[in-house]
Amino acid sequence: MSPGKTNAPDAEELGQRLREAREYTGLSQEEVARALEIRRPAITEIEAGKRSVKATELRAFASLYGVSETELLNGKPDEQALGQPEFLARAFDGLNDNDMREVARFAEFLKNSGRGREE
Repeated sequence: MSPGKTNAPDAEELGQRLREAREYTGLSQEEVARALEIRRPAITEIEAGKRSVKATELRAFASLYGVSETELLNGKPDEQALGQPEFLARAFDGLNDNDMREVARFAEFLKNSGRGREE
């Protein structure tokens, strides 16, 4: 990390995350623009990293896409979101049947061992 650089994503990184989140939800730029009451060209500019995102817009994007603002900013799931259905759907997306069986076996192991319970 260069001097003076923060952990905040640059406009291109954030734009890419927003585009990926939009595509994951199956929404078009036009649908997002209507939902957030933002012009569609602005969505294109945001996703291309050519326009910054206001805090209120980030909050609206996160709500629309079912992710936390932290996840959009950091590219990693928010610790508080780990048990939420949206997180689980994203975590399991792309796993094959074999992988899903392994996840289920591990979950059963945690439940049976008591390690999966909150203390």
